[in-house]
Amino acid sequence: MLPPRLAPHPTDLRGLPAASRREARAALAVTALATAWFALAAAWEMFGPVLAGHYASSASVGIIAENMLRWKIPGPVWEYTASRPAPGMYYCHHPWGIFWTTAAFMKVLGRHDVVCRLPAVLLSAATPPLLYALGRSIYRPAAGAAAAAAFVVLPITLSFANFNALEVPVMAWTLLGLFGYVRLLQTSRRRYLAVSALGLALGMHADWPAFVLTGGLLAFGAIRAYLLPRRVFGPLPERRYAAWWVLTASIAALTAALYLALFQQAGKLGDLLTSYGLRSSGNAEPLSKVLESRRYWLELSFTPIAIAAGKLAAIVCAARLALLRREHDALPLLYLATATVQYVVFRQGADIHIFWPHYFAAYFSLAAAALVDTGALLLERAAAARRAARIATPSAGPALDAPSGGPALATPPGGPALAALALWLVPLAAILRDGIPALRYARETGGRFNERGHLIDSDGAKTAFLRWLAPRLPGTPTDAPVAMHESMKATWAQVWALGGRVVAPNRPPPKEAPPRGAYLVDARFMLDRDQASLAQRFAVTAVGPFWALGAGDGARTSSASGIEAFSFREREPGLLAWYLVSGTEPEREIVPDPFLTWELRTHFGQPAEPPAAPPETLEQKRIAHNMALAAGDGARAAAIFGEISAALAPIGARFDDGTELLGTTFHEGARSLLTIFVRAGGPAASDVALAVRSRVVERAPLSTTMADPVVREVGLPTAISPQRWRAGFLYADPVPIRKRPGTEVFWASLTARERGRAPKLVDRGGASEVEVLRLR
Repeated sequence: MLPPRLAPHPTDLRGLPAASRREARAALAVTALATAWFALAAAWEMFGPVLAGHYASSASVGIIAENMLRWKIPGPVWEYTASRPAPGMYYCHHPWGIFWTTAAFMKVLGRHDVVCRLPAVLLSAATPPLLYALGRSIYRPAAGAAAAAAFVVLPITLSFANFNALEVPVMAWTLLGLFGYVRLLQTSRRRYLAVSALGLALGMHADWPAFVLTGGLLAFGAIRAYLLPRRVFGPLPERRYAAWWVLTASIAALTAALYLALFQQAGKLGDLLTSYGLRSSGNAEPLSKVLESRRYWLELSFTPIAIAAGKLAAIVCAARLALLRREHDALPLLYLATATVQYVVFRQGADIHIFWPHYFAAYFSLAAAALVDTGALLLERAAAARRAARIATPSAGPALDAPSGGPALATPPGGPALAALALWLVPLAAILRDGIPALRYARETGGRFNERGHLIDSDGAKTAFLRWLAPRLPGTPTDAPVAMHESMKATWAQVWALGGRVVAPNRPPPKEAPPRGAYLVDARFMLDRDQASLAQRFAVTAVGPFWALGAGDGARTSSASGIEAFSFREREPGLLAWYLVSGTEPEREIVPDPFLTWELRTHFGQPAEPPAAPPETLEQKRIAHNMALAAGDGARAAAIFGEISAALAPIGARFDDGTELLGTTFHEGARSLLTIFVRAGGPAASDVALAVRSRVVERAPLSTTMADPVVREVGLPTAISPQRWRAGFLYADPVPIRKRPGTEVFWASLTARERGRAPKLVDRGGASEVEVLRLR
C-alpha cells in the first residue's frame, strides 16, 4: 500500500483524474487565455516577407516545396534549378515531413510568404491545448492548465513560434502521440491507439529527436510491461498495450528504414553521417565549461526562474515515479532525456543555433504540470490533517471557513489544486516579463539575438529591392538566372524574394557583360576598386546601396548613361500592417532619386546634373550641401549646413585625420534608426571604416536574465567607401538599432580593418570611440 499522503487522486468514469467543476472551469479559462496569447504571438508578421537570420530557413522550406511541385519530385532541393533536379541534389540531413507538409499548403494556397510560416503557426496554436489535454489526463485540470501556461511564457517558444523548421512540429506531434498513449492506458479504447501511433509517426517524419522520444517510450514500456512485477505499476490492458507497442515499434522501424533507403538511393547516406559527426564535435570539452559559455543564451531563452524550476521538477518527477509508481510520471523525464540528447550530444549545433534547446520547453511544460499536481496533493494532505485535528478536538470551536457556523469538514471543491495553480502563475508572470521583449528581439534579429557579437542585418531593405527588381528582370525564372556578388551575402530568403528565379550566389564581377538576368551587388560590402570598375564598364541601377547590372535590358551594358539611382521612401506601418505584415520593419517604397544619382555619379567620375527641385528631406539637404561645395557656392553650402546642424543632436567629435562626427538623428519606430552625420577631412586610408558598436551596461528592470556580456557590432559600412570621400563633404551613416534588453550604449569610431593605424579623437585623451546613443 502507498502512504496515504502520497496516494494519487481517484479517477472518474472516463479514466481521467477526478476534479471539481470549479477546478475544471478555471483550468479551461487559463488554457484558453494561454492559447489565444500564443496564437497571436505566432501569427505576428505571418504575412510579411521572410528576412535574414535563422528565420531565413523558413524560406528554404518554401523553395523546397515549390521545387517539389514544379518538378514533381519527392525529395527536398533547396535551390532553384533550370531543369529537373537529380536525386543527388536532395537534402538528406533530416526527415522530409516538414517539406511535404509545406508543399501541401502551397498546392492549396499558392506561392505566398504566409505558406512559409503557416504550418508552424497552426501547430504552435495547437500546442497549448495539447499540453492541457496531456496534463489533465496524467494529473488533473489545474496541472494541464499549468502546462499550457508554462509553454506560452518562455522566451524561446515565443521567439520561434512561427519558425517552420523542426522543433515546432516535433513537439506538437509527439505531444499528441503521448496524449493518445496516456488515454489508451486509461480507457483501453482503440481510437487512442490510433491517435498515439499517428502523433508519434508524424513526429518521427518531422525530425530525429522524435525517434529518441519514441525509443525511450518503447523501452520504458517494455520494462514496465514485461520485466517489472505487476504490483509496481498496477494492472495493464495487456492486449491493447501489446498492440500499441508492436504498432509503434513497427512504425519507428519502417520510418527509419524508409529514410535510410531514400538517402542511400540518393547517395547521401555518408553525407548524413558526416553532418552528424560534425554536429557532435566539441565533445572533448567538459560539459560545465560548454554550458558556461552558453549561459547568456540559456538565460535569454528560458530565464533563470524556468531553469531552476526545471531542475527542481526533475527531482520531483523522479520521486513521484518512485513513490507513486504511476508510469505516466515517466513522461516528463523521457522528454527531458530527449532534449538533453539533442542539446548535449550535438554540441556544435548548439554552439551555432540558439534555438537548439527548444525541446526543453516541452519538458518544462510537462514538469510544470507535475509540480502543480504535487503541490495540490500536499495542500490536500495538509487540509485533511487540519480536518482530522478539528474532529479530534471539538473544543476548538467552529472553523473560520465553516458554513452556517458549523465546523469545516471539507475544503472548497478544487481549492488545493486552484491554490497550487495560482501559486505557479506568479513565477510564470516573471518569466513572461522577459519573454515579451525576447519575442521582439528575436523578430528584429531573425532569431539570432546577439549572434555572439557579429553584425546582424535584417535584409529588410535588400528584400524590398529584390521584390521590386524581380518583375523587371527579363526572361523566365529558369532561363535568365540572377548572379550575386559575395557582398550580397546571399540567403534563402533572398532567393525566395526573387520569385522562383535561378540564383547563382558568390559570383565574381563580370568581365564583359552581366548575365541575361542580372548581376547584383551590395556596395557596402564591396571593395572600392571593384565598385569603380563596375561603374566604369556597365550601366548600373542603384537602389540605395544595392546595385543591379543589366537588369531590365540584357543589351544595356554600356555605362554611357551613368548610374541611375533610386531610394527607399520609408513610413511607419499602420496597426493592421504592423501585426500582419511587419512590426519590426518600416513600409518601403522605391522611388527615383535625382539627388542620389548626382552623388553616385560625382563620386565615380561620371557626368552629373544637379536636380532642379529644392531639397526637402535631411538626406537631400546633405547632398545639396555637397552640390554647393562642388559648385564653389560656399554661401549656399554654409546656409544648408546650418539647417542640417540644427536638426542634429550634436556630437562634435573630431579625429586626427580631419574627419568630424557632427551629430545624430534618432528615429524610434518599427525599425529604429540612428543616423550619424560625418564631415570628411578627405579620402580615408585604404583600410579605415566608420564602425558602431554597442554594450549592455545594465540589465533591464525587474528582469531575472543577466545582462548581455557581448560587445556587438551594429554599424553597417557606408554605401560610398570612406576611401572615396571628399574633403568638406557631408556623409550619413544609417545604423539600424535592434536594442537588446537592458541599458545599451552605442559607440562610434574610425577603425582600421587590417593592420593600419586607426584615427584617434582629438581633445579626448587619445580615445578612439565616442558615445552616440544610450537606450534604456
